[in-house]
Parts: sequence; structure tokens; C-alpha cells
Amino acid sequence: MNSSALHSRQVNRAIYLGDEGIRLMRPNYFTAQVRQFHDCERVFYLDLLCSNRYDLIIEVGCSCYRLIGVKKADNDYLGIDINPPRARRLKKGNGAVIRCEANKFFKRTRLIGEIMRRYDGRVLCILPFNFLGTMDAPMEFLARVCQAPFDLALSLFSTSETATVARLEYYNLCGINVQGVVRTDDYVRLDCSNGFQAFAFDPLFLKNRISTFGFRLNEAGYYDVCNFLHFKKSSPEDCPPCKAN
Repeated sequence: MNSSALHSRQVNRAIYLGDEGIRLMRPNYFTAQVRQFHDCERVFYLDLLCSNRYDLIIEVGCSCYRLIGVKKADNDYLGIDINPPRARRLKKGNGAVIRCEANKFFKRTRLIGEIMRRYDGRVLCILPFNFLGTMDAPMEFLARVCQAPFDLALSLFSTSETATVARLEYYNLCGINVQGVVRTDDYVRLDCSNGFQAFAFDPLFLKNRISTFGFRLNEAGYYDVCNFLHFKKSSPEDCPPCKAN
């Protein structure tokens, strides 16, 4: 990915705090294919949590904490959002919500360490509904996420032409004018008139990036409009022994 795509920006953050960002997360603006994304996402995480033991689910960019319903009854839930609903502690589902920028959350190493100790390392961090693709400086943010000790799951728009058309329709409905589409082997980027940039990342590109931080791909789901990736953080015993000289 070129340096301009990595450059730190705050445009997307500002837009998500405004009216356009609110529309992006309201179900009445979801097209049929966006609803399909959410349906596939829910099924993927339900299956994932049935086959993997986690005691805490962290949803980063939780909006209205959509994914709280996929966890088991005895799991805890923590939502992280820059502009969440007013409720900080959820009455049902062993859940709480923190009002915090995602970047700042992953800089809170003492809190992250306490979370790992409390849950004995059985923590899954989810970046839902193409959250990575709409972050300012997404690869810088991904590197920060991968330095945390959590297992990681990502929900992503596909780079297919079908998905690109679906994204254009969705953004148009939300009142965001897309001026250009940039396609590379690694991503498809939408450049909008308000400065907003939105990426759809190739799964192999992300797998290669994330594996450099000591993760291994555990499960994946691929669809025409969306993709889902689940990574486990490798423990020291998973690493092959060093050979003596």
C-alpha cells in the first residue's frame, strides 16, 4: 500500500461524528446487500463462537452493539465506540460500552493487560462491518490492533465488482458522493467528495500483514459482497524451536 494511503488523517473520524456517519450506521439506510453483509456476519460469528472458547467479546466500532447477540450467555461483552448510545452498562447480556476512539483504546496497555489477566487470555476482538476499511490510516490502526494480545476477527467488504457496486449504492443512499474508485491488487478504495475514504481489502493481503504480528488464520468465510477472517494469536509454544549454530 502506498505512503499516501498510510498517511495519518482525521477526515473519516470527523465524518463519523456528523450526520453522514450517523446515516451510515442506521438500519433504514441499509440496502439489501448491506443487510446481507450483516446476516452473513452474524452467522459467521455464531459458528465461530460455538467452536472456540472466549470469555470476553470486544466489539470495536460497536455502534448499537449489534454483535452482542452472537455471544453465549456466560460470555461478557465490551463495546468500544467513538459515539455510542447513552447506555454505558447494558441491562442484559453481561455487557458494557466505552465511549472511546479505537486508536486510543489500543494505546491503553494497562487496561488491555488487566483485561487479559481477568479473562485468562480468552478474549476475542472483533472489527465489525468493514470497520477497518473506514478507519483513518487503516494500516497504522491495524498494526496497533495486532500489537494487542487478543485474538482477532474482521468483517470486510469484498473487493469484487459486485461488492463495489453495492458500496456505491449504499453510500449514495447515505448522501455521500463517491468521486472515484481506485482498484489495486490489495484493495479497492472509494474516494468521496467530502474527503471520506473507504477501503475494501483483499483477504490474502490482510492475512499476510496480520501474520507478521504472530497471528495465524484460523477460520474464514468468503462471499461475493463480504469476507470474514478469524485469527488466533500464536503463543510462544506454537513457534518452532530455534536451531543451534
